[in-house]
Amino acid sequence: MGALGAERIHDLEQERRRRRPEKVATVVGELDLSLSARLDLAMDILGHNQSFITFIDKKANSLLLLNSIFLATAAAGGLSGIWTLLALGAASLAALTCLAVVWARLPGMRQGSNARLMFFSDILGRRNAATYAEDLRRVGLEDLFDSTARQVYELAQVEERKFSVYRWAQLATLASAALWLGRMLSPLLS
Repeated sequence: MGALGAERIHDLEQERRRRRPEKVATVVGELDLSLSARLDLAMDILGHNQSFITFIDKKANSLLLLNSIFLATAAAGGLSGIWTLLALGAASLAALTCLAVVWARLPGMRQGSNARLMFFSDILGRRNAATYAEDLRRVGLEDLFDSTARQVYELAQVEERKFSVYRWAQLATLASAALWLGRMLSPLLS
């Protein structure tokens, strides 16, 4: 945990003590956070999950690059021979699977609530900047927390979909690499 995370925990603890000084903090005790502190926590969780999505997209892009190299080298040798056709097929399938990782989203995530203020689609879904500013000004803390909690859950669903497809992309890339090596080594083994 970095210094910022430790500071955030310290700030949350200070907020808890300020609001309820009669309660004693225990290691095993219940979290007793204000709504504002809970919103901060939800935002941290949202950012944490977004970083996982960025991470998995970068990994899928790396596999896509690798499969593109496999495709280019297999195609450069001409489209003859069983190894070449198998290598091209596997690299094509693996590349498409990698693209599916990047593409993985949930359909219909936007629910039209004025409290949805976080994602770019929520911001740009307003008529103009003034409408967004007005919604930001008028939203209640409880509505904002509920909306953020739903968005955290939706983002976790997107993350799960991406990781699920990424597992298939890894297997497809492994098969692609094996067939690419087989194609490269077949003249030596003949």
